Amino acid sequence: MSKMWHERRLEIITLSVFILLVLTSLSIFYISYSNYTELEALHSSQAFAHKVIMLISSSILSISLFIVILKRDYFFMESNSNQEGLENLLEEIKYSSDSTKIEEFKKMLKEKNHTEVYSLISNIINELQESKREADEANRAKTLFLSNVSHEIRTPLNGITGFTKILASTKLDGEQQDFVETITKSSEDLLGVVNNILDISKIESSRIELEESEFNIFDEFENLTNLYALEASKKEIDFLFWIDPLFTTMTVKSDAEKIKQVLMNLISNSIKFTKKDGEVVVSIKREALKKGVVSVKFEVTDTGIGMSEEEQSRVFHSFTQADNSNTREYGGAGLGLSISQSWVEMLGGELKLQSVKSKGTTVSFILNLAKKDIVTNEKIKGVNVALYAPIEVQEQKSNHYLSSYLSKVKGLQLEIFKNYVECKEADMKRFDLLYLHYNSIDKEELQRIVAQYIDELPIVLVTKLENRFKILDIAPSFFKIIYEPVTFSKIQIPIKTLLRNSELLSSATPEETLFDLKALVVEDNKINQKMIVHTIKNLGIKSDTAENGEIAVEMVKNSNYDIIFMDIQMPIMNGVVATKKILEYEEKNQLEHTPIVAVTTNALKGDREKYLRVGMDEYIAKPINVHKFIGVIKQFYSTKTSNSNESLSFNSEKILLYRHNPTERKIMSNILRNKNYLVDVAKNRVEFSEMLTKNSYKAVVFDRSKNDSLESAFMDKIYENRVQTLIFIDEESEIFSEDLNAHIHLMYKSADFIDVEEMVEKMMEL
Repeated sequence: MSKMWHERRLEIITLSVFILLVLTSLSIFYISYSNYTELEALHSSQAFAHKVIMLISSSILSISLFIVILKRDYFFMESNSNQEGLENLLEEIKYSSDSTKIEEFKKMLKEKNHTEVYSLISNIINELQESKREADEANRAKTLFLSNVSHEIRTPLNGITGFTKILASTKLDGEQQDFVETITKSSEDLLGVVNNILDISKIESSRIELEESEFNIFDEFENLTNLYALEASKKEIDFLFWIDPLFTTMTVKSDAEKIKQVLMNLISNSIKFTKKDGEVVVSIKREALKKGVVSVKFEVTDTGIGMSEEEQSRVFHSFTQADNSNTREYGGAGLGLSISQSWVEMLGGELKLQSVKSKGTTVSFILNLAKKDIVTNEKIKGVNVALYAPIEVQEQKSNHYLSSYLSKVKGLQLEIFKNYVECKEADMKRFDLLYLHYNSIDKEELQRIVAQYIDELPIVLVTKLENRFKILDIAPSFFKIIYEPVTFSKIQIPIKTLLRNSELLSSATPEETLFDLKALVVEDNKINQKMIVHTIKNLGIKSDTAENGEIAVEMVKNSNYDIIFMDIQMPIMNGVVATKKILEYEEKNQLEHTPIVAVTTNALKGDREKYLRVGMDEYIAKPINVHKFIGVIKQFYSTKTSNSNESLSFNSEKILLYRHNPTERKIMSNILRNKNYLVDVAKNRVEFSEMLTKNSYKAVVFDRSKNDSLESAFMDKIYENRVQTLIFIDEESEIFSEDLNAHIHLMYKSADFIDVEEMVEKMMEL
């Protein structure tokens, strides 16, 4: 209060003096003018002297008033400014390590000893600069320490994770298995933290350099959907992924792996911080297009926990999270956003964050990338597609993406049905393919549509990933099932498969069909039975049908068949029992064996081996596809057009294949060879490594065995030569950024063979 009164008192005194000066000056003017008038009237000799005095006085007064007006801030505010300046200076230097100097400085200010004050300020500034230099050196030492420690920790951690997996493969009881799984998960989490710390240390020490190369955005980033779809499904989160179809016709230049790692960090965060029934949307779209440059906006939006303004201000700091409570519900080291921000800045962009507490978060960045237009030879000749989704699905983003992607396929004509009546009453003979988009499965409605149109055109079901176990019994009714998130590549697969099948079937005339065989179709479901008969009929195969295993056994005894397609789960007598009865009958009567092919929805790991062990010869996993039947039948019988096919030369570029499971190895090698590829098959990982070292291959297909000592050697060769590579991984496997690039493709080990075949074909075309 006294300080404020002191400042106001100075202002009042100064103002009073100024007013007094003005009043005095005016009085002098008035008196002088009065005297001058009287003297001039008397023509006194004193008039001239008065003139001079008035001129000098008025000049001095005018100059003084002018100076006061110009420097009014100095007169009225300087004391306050000086005071503020001194306070700011004291605030800045109070962090000096020498408290004695601070006290000395205050004393000098009080005594107004300016010469010594300047000298002391100079010393304090030098000290602060020295402190900053020492702090920078300490940061560099910390970065070097983190880098070295991270490298050192990785070595024993790799040993822990590796031998833990070996231990998991040994005979353990339930409790021990649970302990081993906990150790594995914990060690892999720790390895992830160590890798992040290593990245931070590299960024801080400026040891990371950009590796620019040309790439296609779809090829690089679309496979991220497979990595996070399962994780989102487990949390019952809607996971949507949109890439502008414009990017199919261009390549861009940047560091694809850095961009991918940023997206992986952002997607992982969004899924982690979003609760059940939430939504995570990833979009990669064109922001602007100029000659030779395209602005690409990468955006990840979620409906998660969101952040307050205070949390947003610190979330980009290393080792900091928005969830900084004692409970730490969401865990993590708090490095992802910090690393992402640094990489985006290196790439020439800015990571932007928008968030509302309890409502969600959007993180985005825009990169200006050099582009090059490419010409694709891929053409879709006059394909007509119908799309129907129930009303509750029509307004969802996933359905919008589906219809948008279909409308962007060149040469494709799309018609959308707005309600069930339109779909039911439509003339489907006009269409080549029908897409059904259901999120809540209405089996009765689906079965009605399938029953009505199954003989007219293939039907594709699009649905949520979490519905995969709900539709096992109706899955064989569909030409293809697409699980969300919908992507451009996924929606094109049924179209391409349809065209390939059409070309294959049209290559054989009615007089010269692919096969001249008679089959027995054993299937209790009438729709499935009808579909199998229809499929193999197009291949030239005549067929009889049986509704259960008991009838099938009797029909085998009374008729001759070239091949048997056996369902597994049937009433009265299932497929396994029926197979054993047929084998017993053949052995007893010394008959030539008829190949028995399991056709079933049981596609879990181990099912295939189980059916082969009971005596079945091959395996087809539903949903049914003509390509699957061709691949299996050709293992036992040559086509009627085989003579013409023999003149076709094999693809001179070879494929190297290794699958841990012998049965999978055999089936996959047969499938690829039937596609006219040369295939080298390795029986074990050592042989695989040797073959990869000695020979050159267009494509490599193998099971990943994490932390295998051989793996790093042949992976280095794959990276070095940029071999097109398909790696099969376990669903719980950790994905690293180096696993994802233009020539590395990932699939789960449980993937359907038809999907594997399509992926290999895509790789061989690149």
